[in-house]
Amino acid sequence: MGFFIFERAKKGPRKLKKYQFLVFFSAILIALGGLFWFAQTKKDQSLDLEQLNALGLVQLPFPRTLENLELLTQEGELFDGSQLEGKWTYAFFGYTNCPDICPVTMNFLESTEQRLRETLDSDQFDVFQGMFVTVDVARDGVDEVREFVSRYSDLFLGVTGTDDKIADFAKQVAVGYRRIPSASEIQYLVEHQGNIVVFDPQGDCYGYIKPPFDTVQLTRLFQHLIKHG
Repeated sequence: MGFFIFERAKKGPRKLKKYQFLVFFSAILIALGGLFWFAQTKKDQSLDLEQLNALGLVQLPFPRTLENLELLTQEGELFDGSQLEGKWTYAFFGYTNCPDICPVTMNFLESTEQRLRETLDSDQFDVFQGMFVTVDVARDGVDEVREFVSRYSDLFLGVTGTDDKIADFAKQVAVGYRRIPSASEIQYLVEHQGNIVVFDPQGDCYGYIKPPFDTVQLTRLFQHLIKHG
C-alpha cells in the first residue's frame, strides 16, 4: 500500500505539469491565431457606403466611358484618355488664374501625393495620379498649364485644348463651368464646380469627391480604392 501511494504521489505532479504545458501551449496558439486574424482583418478592411459618403465619395452606378478625347497635355502631346489607364486619377477642373479654390485644391492633391509616397510601397504609389484640366483655354495654353501644374508636382498631368474639346470632356464627366461676364477680355473669373473627378484604372469616370477636402480624407479614400474600388 505504501508503495502504491508513493507511485501516485510521484506521477501526479508529472501529469499536472503536462496538463499545464498543454493549456499554456494551446493559449499561445489561440492568441497567435487571433493576432493573425486581426491583422488580416485590418489589412483587408474596406470602408462601407456610409463611411465613403461621409468622406465625400460619390460613386457612379456604372463607370462612365470617355469618348473622342482630342486634347493636349502640358507637354503639347495628344491627350486621348489612355494616360488614365492603369492608375487611379484625382482630376480637378479649374483655371490657372483662379484666386482661391483651384490653388487650394491643388495643394491638397500635392499633400496627398506626398502622404501616399510616405505610406505606400512604390507599386501602390505609382497607381496614384493627380491631374489638372483647364476650363479657361483662352488664357491657359500648354505653357501656362505646364507652369501651373509644376508648382505642385512634376508627376501631375495637365490638360488643355480647344474650347469645344474641353467643353465636351467636361460634359462627359458632368463638370459645369461658365465665364462670368466682364468688361475685360483679360481680367475675368470662371465659375466652375469644385468636385474632384475620380477616374479608375480602365480610364473611365468612377465618381466624384465632394469638398471640403483634406489630406487625410483624400489619402484614406485612395487607400480604399486601390484595394476595393
